[in-house]
Order: sequence, then structure tokens, then C-alpha cells
Amino acid sequence: MLQVVSNGFSIVLCTYNGYNRLKPTLEHLAALQLPVGHNVELLLIDNGSTDQTEVFAKQVWGQLGAPYPLIVLPESRAGKGYAVETGYDAASYSYILTVDDDNWLDSQYLVQAIDLFSAHPDVGILQGMSEGVFEVAPPTWVKENELYFIIGSPVEKAGYYPKNNFDVWGAGMVFKRQDWVYLRQNGFAFLTSKLAGKAAGEDTELALALIILGRKAYYSPGLKYRHFMPVERITWNKLKSNFEVLGYVSYFMALYKVAVKANREHKIVRKYTAQKQVLSAILKYGSYMTTKQHLAYWLKPREEHYQLMLAKFYSQLKWYYQLSNHIMRDVSHIQKWMVPLLDENKDFDWPW
Repeated sequence: MLQVVSNGFSIVLCTYNGYNRLKPTLEHLAALQLPVGHNVELLLIDNGSTDQTEVFAKQVWGQLGAPYPLIVLPESRAGKGYAVETGYDAASYSYILTVDDDNWLDSQYLVQAIDLFSAHPDVGILQGMSEGVFEVAPPTWVKENELYFIIGSPVEKAGYYPKNNFDVWGAGMVFKRQDWVYLRQNGFAFLTSKLAGKAAGEDTELALALIILGRKAYYSPGLKYRHFMPVERITWNKLKSNFEVLGYVSYFMALYKVAVKANREHKIVRKYTAQKQVLSAILKYGSYMTTKQHLAYWLKPREEHYQLMLAKFYSQLKWYYQLSNHIMRDVSHIQKWMVPLLDENKDFDWPW
């Protein structure tokens, strides 16, 4: 029986011990202008919090007048990817909007999203613009690295993304529930972001899947939100940690590339070949830095960009040696849902 889905937004907010971050986030969500003829629900996914997050969120939402339903869903498995899947699977309405617990949406966000989808019916992913809100004046190096703090936008120009580009941030992302349901029915599940402390990559995986499905991504600076940056988030060590997480995500992206290339070249993926391709790509990335820079990374840590790149490189190596023994399990998981879509979408190829 075909399920009838009402027009509206399911806002998915995942949090782990978000007690100290949630109040302004909920205040901005309560201030959203609701589009005429559209329902809204807020799905708060409590990812194993131990700080009374659920009680606090319900209390604050009640004080704000509960302008639309707040539904709290527990997810005990550590890892944002599990929480995101729980939230998306529970969504009731036609559009899903992802919000992090430190994102403050502009009051017109939902209205702008409806206008953009109406104006561009071929669009399946909307990307907004993030403005950093710093608890204290940030160090000078933050500006040149703001993308790694999810500030600004992952693409330069407003409008449609370049062909096959799936560099989309989860924060503020809007997509269609029907596409998520279709992907799940075909076996899609996140590989990344399912370890504690590695909350990254699931947005890239979803965007890739949607692009392969034939959807287009669109960036609009009119979709605005503010990203709160507490003092502990704007240190060099935190930035370095972000690059280490990128190394973790990059390992899995390399597996996606293996699967796509094998399909396009009509080849069977073998364990040794896949391992060789992934390791070769990692070593090639590491070769962009000199021997002197590699030594300095270990012996003379300093606040220079090449050391961030090396943090990513050595993280990639670490995860390769920890995970590559199971490379065929992960590639097979990717192929299960991806190959039928690639066979239908001959225009897609790996963008780099």
C-alpha cells in the first residue's frame, strides 16, 4: 500500500550531551516562519547523552511555546551516523532538514527552501551558508581554514553544483524524504560516522548517493544559519583533530571510488586490487609533502598548513591498516545499493 506523505519538514537534530548547546539552537528553531500549507516536526535524536539532554530540551521547548511537535528519539549506539539514520528513518514529512546542535537557523530558512524547490524542481539537495559565531575572537589562522570548521560554503558560486560534485555539508542540508526511503529500501546505510568521536562523513555519503540517484545539488546563500564556535573549538589542536577525522572519512571515500571505477570499467573488485588502489592513493597524497616536512610533523609540531595535511595523511594510513582487512565487506556493502543506480545513471563518474 502506497504511503501518503504530508507536505512539510522533518527537522532532524542529533545531539550527544548537548545540554550546554541546545538552548539557543531551540530558540532559533522555535522562531522559524512556517510555510503555509506545510507541517513541521522536530526530531531530537539523543545519542546516548548522560547530561539530562532530553529533559532539558523538552523543558526549553515548552517554555518557547512548542510551536510544532518535538519528538525525542533515543539512539544508544555510539556514533552520529546511527543517530542520523534513526532520525531520517523516523521522518514523517516530505522534506528532511538536518540541523546540528550548534546551528542557529535564520527565521526564513524553511520558506526559502520551499521557494528554491519550487523554482528548481530538478534539485534534490539544498545547501545553505554558514556564518561563524565565535565565543571569543578567533586566531588569525581561522579565516584561511574556516571551511574545516564548517563556516561559509563548500562551493564558491550560488546555484547548481558542478556536475558530479557531492561536497555537501550536513548542517543545514535539505533533501527529499522519498529519496531517502528509496535508498534505504535498496540497502543504503552509512559506513562513516559510526565510531564515537568520528562524527563526519555521513553527509558526504548521502550526497554522493543522491547525486548517483540523479538528483542535483544547489547552493543558496539565502539559506542562512549561524554556527556557534565555543572557545574550545577554535584551537590548533582541534583543527588538527578535524583533519585526522578527514583522514578517516577519506579512507571510506576511497572505497566508494573503487566501486565506481570498477563499475565504469566493467571489472570485478578483488581484495588485493582494492587494497592496492586505496593504499596507492594514500601514499600519493603523502608524497605531496617533502621528507623534511614529514620529519618536522613528528619532531617539530607547528601551526602550518602542511602539518594539517600530514595529520590527514597519517590518519588515512592508520585507518587503512586497521580497516583494510575488511575492505571487501565494505565494498560489497557499497556495491549492493550503488551498482543498480550506476547502471541507470550513465552520466555519473568519480569527480577526482
